[in-house]
Amino acid sequence: MFSLHIGRPPHHKTLSIRPAWLLAPLGLAAAALIGLFQGAFQSTTLALALVGIGLALLWLALILVKPEAALLIYTLLAVNLNSFDLPLPVGGTRVSPDIVLVSLLMLGMILRMLTLRRSLTILPILAPYLVFLAVPLITLLWTPTPLESVRGLFRFIGYLALMWLIVDVIVSKAQVRRMVLVLILSTLIPIISGFYQAITGSGQFIWAGAGFNRIYGFAGGPFTLAFYLVMIMPLVLIFLLEQRQEQDQDAPAGRWRFNRLGLGLLLGLIGVALVLTFIRGAWIAVVASLLLLGLARGSLRYRQLLLTIPAAAGVVLLTFTPALERLQQAADPTSTLFGRLEVWRLAVDWLLASPLNLLAGVGMKAFEYYYVLLAGPTTAGLYWRRESFLIGNRPHNELLGFMLDVGLIGVVALLVVFFTLGRLAWRIYRNAQDRDLRLVALAFLIGFAGLLVGAAADNVFSQPSVAVYFWIMAGLVMAIDRHMMRDA
Repeated sequence: MFSLHIGRPPHHKTLSIRPAWLLAPLGLAAAALIGLFQGAFQSTTLALALVGIGLALLWLALILVKPEAALLIYTLLAVNLNSFDLPLPVGGTRVSPDIVLVSLLMLGMILRMLTLRRSLTILPILAPYLVFLAVPLITLLWTPTPLESVRGLFRFIGYLALMWLIVDVIVSKAQVRRMVLVLILSTLIPIISGFYQAITGSGQFIWAGAGFNRIYGFAGGPFTLAFYLVMIMPLVLIFLLEQRQEQDQDAPAGRWRFNRLGLGLLLGLIGVALVLTFIRGAWIAVVASLLLLGLARGSLRYRQLLLTIPAAAGVVLLTFTPALERLQQAADPTSTLFGRLEVWRLAVDWLLASPLNLLAGVGMKAFEYYYVLLAGPTTAGLYWRRESFLIGNRPHNELLGFMLDVGLIGVVALLVVFFTLGRLAWRIYRNAQDRDLRLVALAFLIGFAGLLVGAAADNVFSQPSVAVYFWIMAGLVMAIDRHMMRDA
């Protein structure tokens, strides 16, 4: 509420006005203005732009007024938002819904910091993360692909804003539970759309000794969907195994209760979807991570994973011939495995070309949009199919990929970030008195381990639709450590 004084004292009147009263006249004025513009220009592009601006302002208002709701919505939909473009490219550059939402998340973070006088230092990973960001910022001075470098840098700034909002907003166990529930439910859209692709044969078809219809839902690609599921699957499995079979009234007060049947059904659907992506690296990663889960927990229900996971993998390979053929195809001389070995050799050559390349990299995203094309079309075995297949392809090894992006300095900083997050999660898992918070930390550690295994031969942490869920769960770990460990 604010007041207006009309006239001179002592003969003046005071009018008290509530901001909400202004919504109707401002809305009518905006509607009239839009009508005048549309009537004058008769432009479909203008109409779409106006609608987009309105939705953007609504999203920004939600971030500022109901930040938890904004985080829940983004978490639910993020895996689906980077697979298509908006009909309004900026300067010829593709603009996805994810880029728009993340941009406004960054703006919302800045406004929240200024209005509430909060500090960036609430993130324990801030110092090494800023070092990681500083390297590609400096290499913008000489990178051959400045636009792509800025876009890659923008993504990691967006992850920082997302984590900051989570740590600032998620301050109670009830809020963590809602985030966990939405993380689990986020699997529904990509799985359902992926099954539609499997049934109709409308997935990504490849010929690799045999034909494979690889599903990807709205995730943008089969390996994106696969590694997203590698990150989320341990969360579903852990809470399924922890659901007590006793009646609800026998469960300790305050424990999270999820529908056991629903979790079991969802876990089965995740497993089927993961197989139908035909991403071998993701298969290996999920088996390795779930075996690690069996070793990490001492109870029988977890130790049985050491037998059931290999047995389930064997049953799939024996009963589903395409999966076995896909696995065997890795040894074929025409397999992409050998093409990746060529890319790795080329990546090492560029890193060793100069000390500066080794220390600071060749520029964020510069390798896959410039340097790989210099030798790719003329190098035998280097993705022999077509030159256009090379564009945008990283080395399929995240250590080499980030060495090319940010060099040794940036990679060391990123490893410090990973080590700090792993240490925080391990401390929560070992020391928190609250079982549910311990399970969230454990799920993060197991999913993180799966991504590390996959990162040896795939682009994982550099893929937005996968990485965003890693950073969301990292934000939850930091929020638990900051706000709940004292009471947990």
